[in-house]
Amino acid sequence: MMAAHPNAGEGGSLRARLARFIGRLPGVGSARRGDCARWVVLDLETSGLDPGRDALLAIGAVALSAHRIVVADSLETVVRPEQVSSRSNILVHGLGAQAQRDGADPGEACANLLAFIADAPLVAFQADFDRAFLQRFVRVHGGVELTNPWLDLAQLAPALHPRCPAQTLDEWLTRFGIEVEQRHHAVADALASAMLLQRLLADVPPGERAFAPLQTLCRQARWLGA
Repeated sequence: MMAAHPNAGEGGSLRARLARFIGRLPGVGSARRGDCARWVVLDLETSGLDPGRDALLAIGAVALSAHRIVVADSLETVVRPEQVSSRSNILVHGLGAQAQRDGADPGEACANLLAFIADAPLVAFQADFDRAFLQRFVRVHGGVELTNPWLDLAQLAPALHPRCPAQTLDEWLTRFGIEVEQRHHAVADALASAMLLQRLLADVPPGERAFAPLQTLCRQARWLGA
């Protein structure tokens, strides 16, 4: 089921809207975790861009099973920071001061995150950013190292469409005509990334849609300067 901090406030209504929305999408199923390969698409909200100094404020995650978005298998967590972020930063991520104060204890949020992702491969747009923040977060609050493999949609998209000038997530969504109900909210952005991943997989031969070949494709495109 969708997991969230009980004080998520308006996030509950957002999750309900997202569930209704993705239920109307092609390729959305009710597969359970153990049925086939499970991937987790992530998006984070942070207090800044420096993973060594800034705080992780929110985690949104949507799971795919057999490349299908699984409505019931998602996570939304607001993490309580040591210090509420600045007003200018709040205008960027939209998490108000009270929402941050009401967030989950970092240790609890870390435990829930690790239980949710388990050993699933992780996918994100600009994955290096998310990986750096999550590695520090689980090391500090969970005492473990995050060893899951990662796939970067910001590398996969141009590898498959090298002539497309799109760079940002919004530009790629527009390129493929993908519409989402809300953006710049962790779980909504995770859903947007998951929908982009599904669209990109449609351009990959069925035999090459496993995680490792996609990672290889990204590496080869970087070497070739695609």
